[in-house]
Amino acid sequence: MSDCAVHILSDGLRSPNSMALVYPLVVHEYALRNRGIVVRIFETAERNYADCDLLIVDSKHFTGPERGQLSFVQDALQSFGMKVPLVWYDSTDSAGWLVGGVVPLVRRYFKNQLLRDRSAYTRPMYGRRAYTDFYHRTAGVVDLQPEVAPALTDRDQLDRVRLGWNSGLADYSRWGPLRAELYRRFRFPGLQKGREFTPASRSRRNRLSCRMGISYSRDTVAYQRRRLAAQLGQRLKTDKLGRGAYFSELRDSRLVVSPFGLGEITLKDFEVFLTGGLLVKPDMSHLETWPDLYRPDETMAAFAWDLSDFEAVIDRYLAEPKHALEVAAAGQNLYLRHVSGNEASNLFADRFAALVGEALTNAGNPVFDPVSPRSPTATTVGLKA
Repeated sequence: MSDCAVHILSDGLRSPNSMALVYPLVVHEYALRNRGIVVRIFETAERNYADCDLLIVDSKHFTGPERGQLSFVQDALQSFGMKVPLVWYDSTDSAGWLVGGVVPLVRRYFKNQLLRDRSAYTRPMYGRRAYTDFYHRTAGVVDLQPEVAPALTDRDQLDRVRLGWNSGLADYSRWGPLRAELYRRFRFPGLQKGREFTPASRSRRNRLSCRMGISYSRDTVAYQRRRLAAQLGQRLKTDKLGRGAYFSELRDSRLVVSPFGLGEITLKDFEVFLTGGLLVKPDMSHLETWPDLYRPDETMAAFAWDLSDFEAVIDRYLAEPKHALEVAAAGQNLYLRHVSGNEASNLFADRFAALVGEALTNAGNPVFDPVSPRSPTATTVGLKA
């Protein structure tokens, strides 16, 4: 069977979201080729961008004023879709909002994380997030410029929505951003270098850490963090640190609180997995994501969105250091399984091949059936300038 060509329209490694999207496609190139998939990444819709079996458009491809103009995006997608089977990849931060005006124009709508209750997308959501809607309803929090996610009017459109992969597959170790920048500028091969990690079993002097920003333009987004900062004020400092001091504190902390930000999943989650502390987060059971890293009392510790049990959860794990270490180690091991070594390549390549194969089914062109792993080729996947 001939190879399946998949092209990605994305701004490449210029934004954290797009970096997280394209990173595993670059790093796991050979595993993808072993399954018959050849990936090329384009930063602009230049010549040959549509010479493929499937085109995946990153939502961050549209930047600046264009990104907020749905009609512009729709016109562009209609133009793309006349040339090639089309997938939209929603690389935004939260699980809460789907761009309904895009769904009818694409064969599949991929997203980093999805609400477990898909029917929630058919109802209005204050602040475009499940948790901002929760704080608006339960605590009366309002935004100066309220945003309400328009509901999908056609429930059948939900059949096009699929779970992609979350932002955790990029490199969030101490020097990860530098390696990504070197790769973006010079195609420096260090992007594929293994991530530095600190074993969970390391001796740690600091019982608890929670470094975070609390300045957001929307009060519904900032509310959770501001309440946590107030609640933790007597126990520890929560203001942000420089990157070096921040990683030093993470490596020396037994428990690390990582609240929601613009999305439920934050970069700190992966920094904690790498540095070996116990990740403490608001309950994540409302969403689905891949890899499934958020398993309460198995890979992380969870507390209620209203913070009613926050102190109890913290005190419980501090009082049970052996159990806390077991959970932290399990979380770290599961994360490393998905980001390091041959198993990580195979896990990602299998998932991507399945998503591509389904998207091309009945697409009006030969159906791509992922093949068994075969000998890798020497061709390189590069980010188009």
